[in-house]
Amino acid sequence: MRKGITVRAFSNSVDFLGDTGFLNSVDDFRRVFAAAREHGLEGVQLYTEIESGFLSLKTDTKVLKEIGRAATESGITLPSLEIAPLQYSVTSDDPAERRRGVEVARRGLEMAAELGSCGILFIPGYVGLPWDKSAAPVNYEDAYHRTAEALSQLGEHAGKLGMAVHLENIWNMFLLSPLEMRSLIDQVGSPHVGVLLDVGNCVQFGFPEQWIKILGPRIREVHLKDFRRAVGTIEGFVPLLSGDVNWPQVMAALREVGYEGFLIPEVFPYASYGDMALDHTAKTLERLLES
Repeated sequence: MRKGITVRAFSNSVDFLGDTGFLNSVDDFRRVFAAAREHGLEGVQLYTEIESGFLSLKTDTKVLKEIGRAATESGITLPSLEIAPLQYSVTSDDPAERRRGVEVARRGLEMAAELGSCGILFIPGYVGLPWDKSAAPVNYEDAYHRTAEALSQLGEHAGKLGMAVHLENIWNMFLLSPLEMRSLIDQVGSPHVGVLLDVGNCVQFGFPEQWIKILGPRIREVHLKDFRRAVGTIEGFVPLLSGDVNWPQVMAALREVGYEGFLIPEVFPYASYGDMALDHTAKTLERLLES
């Protein structure tokens, strides 16, 4: 297994990025890649906004290639590109919004190819959002069929680009079972569509080690987070090793199914001395891989 990190572990951190704390230039990305390598990490998962920001769906191809080249020169691999979540949807009741969702993901795949990444992290939308009471629920069965249709289209486009679509499990009141996730991926039946399994996101509703064994080779990448069930809300996400994830069982399950891809901690800088988050995360990855 390979050691990665999300770029959001660096963003908003003046310890890495100077006075602004934001990624506003190719040089900022170079600093991130250098810091990752210094900590023994092999990959950095990039994050793109949709409409605005230095890295967005509107970023020029030349800049994307420069970022990709900076990663290569630093010895860093770019796993799937994360598109700002829940700012697009293929589950929506609005056909125009669903079409936009597919176009956003298509553009993300094109960006990933220009960056030298392997594909995109894909979040289809939602049935409901537990933290947003104003979000009108979508019929679950409709959401399932709409997602399958969108993934079929995107899998075809990904294949033409040599990219992949990695479907992530999140708190969207949708795809709550590994059996359901497995059925969806198998129904789509594309070698260019797989799963990005978020370990922490499983904990409120099940056991990540069971998800791993059921999804098996469909898992293309893994997000690492930890969660305390006793909290029960989004505030329950805590630093790695301090929640209810059974890490020895998770690592044993990953080895059992032959997973060799990236482990990508989804962590953020600490409020003070933000760079310490990277130190602790890198050491945690080392310990997990030794177990």
